[in-house]
Amino acid sequence: MEFSVWGFPVFKYKFDHPDKALEEILKNATDETLDEMSEDWNAQCKSTAATQNDVTLIHVREELEKCLESFSKDVNIPKENMTFKGCSNVMCKSDDCVDYWINVYKKGDHQDIHYHMNTEDEKTPLFSFTYFAKYDPEKDAKFYFYNPSPAPHMYEEFSGCRPEFKSRVELDISQGEVIFFPPFLLHSVDEQTSDDPRVTLAGNVYR
Repeated sequence: MEFSVWGFPVFKYKFDHPDKALEEILKNATDETLDEMSEDWNAQCKSTAATQNDVTLIHVREELEKCLESFSKDVNIPKENMTFKGCSNVMCKSDDCVDYWINVYKKGDHQDIHYHMNTEDEKTPLFSFTYFAKYDPEKDAKFYFYNPSPAPHMYEEFSGCRPEFKSRVELDISQGEVIFFPPFLLHSVDEQTSDDPRVTLAGNVYR
């Protein structure tokens, strides 16, 4: 499914076996693998290092590859020209450079507004993605995209009848679904108020 977020395409797909993916992700999200992000990032949550997941997230990797196949057709970019490897080498066989990671939000956790545009020393991804591994849309913190306009507040009074003027939007997302979006789209996660953890897998696609 394709959405338009302020004129930019965002794509949504569903894992075939989300329960199996969640089990695998939770096994990899332990006290030994999770680090506090508040010291190094604009967030209060725990995440795994992006280079430690490809060996053990076997089923998740297979599901991601299937979604990437659908995504490649929707954006008309051959799948063989895209990779989840941060080195951007589509022929890379290393398990040490995948660019995706697990995020665990416990009560009180959040992630501030950010994008996935890298510095001159690092390659900027072609697209970014978030997989909602453990997510209850009725009680878990929402994922939002922010208006790229430099002054959305100028049109706040029209936002009810003109969605283009909203300061931020959320998508209709359920557990087991993954979204692919341009890395320059600003996004955030509100504060988690539920006692149960909210778990996602986030990362990037390179060409």
